[in-house]
Amino acid sequence: MNALDRRVDRLKSVPAALSEVDHGLAAVAPLPRANGELVFDEPWQGRALGMGVVALERSGISLVEFSRHLAEAVASHGYDPAEPAATAYYTAWLDALERALADRGVRAG
Repeated sequence: MNALDRRVDRLKSVPAALSEVDHGLAAVAPLPRANGELVFDEPWQGRALGMGVVALERSGISLVEFSRHLAEAVASHGYDPAEPAATAYYTAWLDALERALADRGVRAG
């Protein structure tokens, strides 16, 4: 299998991984939706979600473990009615991802 074939295989697995994440987080911290569609107010939010799904899959972090981090991040972020809900959610998503990866010994930089 050449490099292109491997890359295509990885890309095919991302929608399945996103579906698993979406389902796994539904009870604890569901992804923001409007009319059944994912909501991204800004491009960075979609990128954060995609990056997070791939990072969780490659690091072996379970959805149970990540959902705990996400619930803590959402709680610590607090509620500001002036902040768009999607912005608050994906900010907490990135905080949770950073903490989960740090717990696994993955460091930024």
